[in-house]
Amino acid sequence: MKKNTSILLIFLATVGYGLMPIFTLIAYKAGTSAGELVLLRFAGAALLMWVLLAGTGALKQAVQLGHKKILRIVIMIGIPFTLTILTKFIAFTTMPVGVVQAIFYGYPLVVMIISVATGRETFYLSRLFGNLLIVTGIVLTMDFSDARITITGLLLSIASTFIYSWYILGIRNKEVLPISSVHITTYVMTTGAAVMLLAFPFMESNKFQFAPSAWWGVAGLVFISSIGAFLAFNTGAKHIDSSLAAIICCFEPIVTILFELLFLDGFYTVRQYVGIVLIPLGITLSLVLSRMPAKNPAQPGGKT
Repeated sequence: MKKNTSILLIFLATVGYGLMPIFTLIAYKAGTSAGELVLLRFAGAALLMWVLLAGTGALKQAVQLGHKKILRIVIMIGIPFTLTILTKFIAFTTMPVGVVQAIFYGYPLVVMIISVATGRETFYLSRLFGNLLIVTGIVLTMDFSDARITITGLLLSIASTFIYSWYILGIRNKEVLPISSVHITTYVMTTGAAVMLLAFPFMESNKFQFAPSAWWGVAGLVFISSIGAFLAFNTGAKHIDSSLAAIICCFEPIVTILFELLFLDGFYTVRQYVGIVLIPLGITLSLVLSRMPAKNPAQPGGKT
């Protein structure tokens, strides 16, 4: 596969993920609750993934992973991913989706801090400026002059950032890395459906009394923001540098905001716009600086 095709696939995946809040708002306007929507998304995606495994002949391998590997996927990836989606979807009901997305994209900074603190990664001073941009951007999005900003929404958005960091660190586990992405996704989506089924009776507004137009949002979440985006990303990511893929994906909040402004009459304050732009800029800068080779002490300019 050509590099340009891979980049296009990553970009399409970013659009698919960026559309997730838009599809969510469409379903909410039709009367769905957060619990209903998360359950429908996971159940629909899980069903499609199992059908995909059966159709491609990969079902046997998924079943033969063994209970230890499956349990590791469930605990380290499935549960945190499910909780991330649930907290984000509830946050979407409390304040602008662009702000939620912007705050959520502080997770690379959280992952870096945890990784450095636990000795998994080395801290590079060159990345400090990029990290400061991320923090500044997040603070700017919390514009309390905007009456739509709520404490509940902020707390949920911040919580989703930390929970997703748990998910990212789980994916990097040496026992998980060798497992096929398709198998991981299948069990993650299945975990989400199972968790939501257990929690659903205790959640409010779970009678599925919503307008038929909600199914457009549900279909978009399942086919575009779950299965489609996942397959596009993983296909493209196999043929380009992972850092380049990460840089493209960090513009997901921008995609969300553009679609919200164009089709859902969204609006933001000038301060929020600045913050929303600074976050992907800071992530991009941090990724670029982290790829710069360290200077050799024997070379001019190197440390002595």
